[in-house]
Amino acid sequence: MRKTFIVTLITVLAFLASFSVSFSQPVFIENFNYPASDTVANNAGWSLSGFSTQKAKIISPGLTYSGYLGSGSGNCIYLPNAANGEMFTNYFPNFEYFDQGTVYLSFLIRVDSMALNATQGYCIGLDEIGSTNLTSYVYFKKVTANTFNFGIRKRSAISYSSNVYNTNTTYMIVASYTFKPGSSTNDECKLYVFNSGVPVNEPVTPAALDTNGTDQNEIGRVIISNLFNQSGLHGSSVKIDGIRIGTSWTGTLHQNINMNLNLTALIQGFYDNVTDKMVKDTVTVTLRYRRSPYQIAESRKAVLDSTGKGTFTFHSIGNSVRYYIAVTHRNTVESWSSLTNQFFSNASTYNFTTNANVTYGNNVIQKGTKHCFYNGEINHDGIIDVTDYQFVDNNAFAFATGYKATDLNGDEVTDISDLVIVETNAYNFVQRIIP
Repeated sequence: MRKTFIVTLITVLAFLASFSVSFSQPVFIENFNYPASDTVANNAGWSLSGFSTQKAKIISPGLTYSGYLGSGSGNCIYLPNAANGEMFTNYFPNFEYFDQGTVYLSFLIRVDSMALNATQGYCIGLDEIGSTNLTSYVYFKKVTANTFNFGIRKRSAISYSSNVYNTNTTYMIVASYTFKPGSSTNDECKLYVFNSGVPVNEPVTPAALDTNGTDQNEIGRVIISNLFNQSGLHGSSVKIDGIRIGTSWTGTLHQNINMNLNLTALIQGFYDNVTDKMVKDTVTVTLRYRRSPYQIAESRKAVLDSTGKGTFTFHSIGNSVRYYIAVTHRNTVESWSSLTNQFFSNASTYNFTTNANVTYGNNVIQKGTKHCFYNGEINHDGIIDVTDYQFVDNNAFAFATGYKATDLNGDEVTDISDLVIVETNAYNFVQRIIP
């Protein structure tokens, strides 16, 4: 009886621990980890609220801030605050929303310049789903040509920090909205501004606090404003990057988001189609932007098991962004997905084995009913040729054993069976095929 109770207790505690870790992750992350373009609209779920011709642009490089998880990953969004600008919105994954506790919004911001006649205006905030009940707006107000105050607004009044901040400086901002029981007007918004460091705990005193106005019903999306009717900011230049939204200070600022790609892939020489098993080995998956020059967004290594399955966990990308999946291994030809792939609810799945056409250029070999990546690419120059053959031949002559790039069937011996694979693929001019 005692043993059963202890086992049950351990199981419950393990479940709660895993739930806590999962829950502490940010619910939304945006590093603008996609190519530069003239608008953020239609990237990663961002939508334009009107029909403006003056878009919020994605530009390179992104903003950097030492110690911040959203620093230096991808590009950033540029807000020119033109007279015909608009607002851009993005929902939390699965249209999730929060109506209790505290919602934290952190991001990096740099005000590059303020127009001669600039006064004040907001650039980012939180919102209810299906409404324009904005809250936790982050404002800045011009003080001099090169200085300003940051402020926060719940609904009506704006509460400004007395501190003065400088243009051309990157700041880390944390804005929060706390739902409080009882009155319909007692919820509070807080603003924190940092020019160095990322505090482990939420500071006792915020830079600004606002409780004015009616409380929110819920919070389910984020907005970025390049809005035409904000005449107080016309002509002012602002950059924003590294947006992170969560339900705890630690989770928002210090917990990586886990984006899991569940991949299935097989390697020609390592796979036995009779037993339908593969010698397990490590591969690298690289997510690449969908537009030329197909720059790298993030790379991760993991082991493909005997069924060819592996989970690759990424930390700096977001949901609803399309990437090519490129797979490399110690001796395979680099292989790309035929189509771009995206994550939903922090997860995605891709199977390279089902058909030749799921690999770019049909660049796979069929063994039984499965499709496999070609191997024999030893020096990773993009083609299997006489140079690769020579590497394998030299190690076979020397009776090389162990974990070698020249071991093409995973038996840890380089011999004639490996020579057969590389010779056949070289004869057939097997090479990398990419967009």
